[in-house]
Amino acid sequence: MKQKTFWKDILKVKKYNLLFFLFLIFLVFSGCAPKQVKIYEGESELRNNIVRTAIELHGRPYRSGAKGPDAFDCSGLIHFVYKKWGIILPVNTEGLLKIGYDVNQQHVLPGDIVIFKIKKDLHAGIMINKTEFIHASKTKGVDIDNIKNNSYWEKRVLGYRRVI
Repeated sequence: MKQKTFWKDILKVKKYNLLFFLFLIFLVFSGCAPKQVKIYEGESELRNNIVRTAIELHGRPYRSGAKGPDAFDCSGLIHFVYKKWGIILPVNTEGLLKIGYDVNQQHVLPGDIVIFKIKKDLHAGIMINKTEFIHASKTKGVDIDNIKNNSYWEKRVLGYRRVI
């Protein structure tokens, strides 16, 4: 009789040890679970950083196919600026037209992308606010323009894309 209870007691202890061990493993691994690291204080800080970075490039020359940092085309500028903040975007305007989601002009935020249709070509820039945008212009290089104060740009807006 004593023999049977001895083994039962051992098995009980092993059972509790096993439960304790499993609980310990659970605690260790739950502490090691990947946590979402917050790099920015908020979305608006990221938007401001994107706009600030683009404005710092003001005056750089235009060169077809250039992706910076010394010269840019329109999509190269956008790709370069967003990449600096950890967001990889397409390096062509057709690709930019397909990413993120469509935004109504009234809801445009700094950092949104504006797409223009100029004849058969597409052109893109980064919105600074609801009316101003920065882009790489063939004639002026990286420059700031106003959509509302310039009928050339206003009538060529194809849409706005949000990727943040």
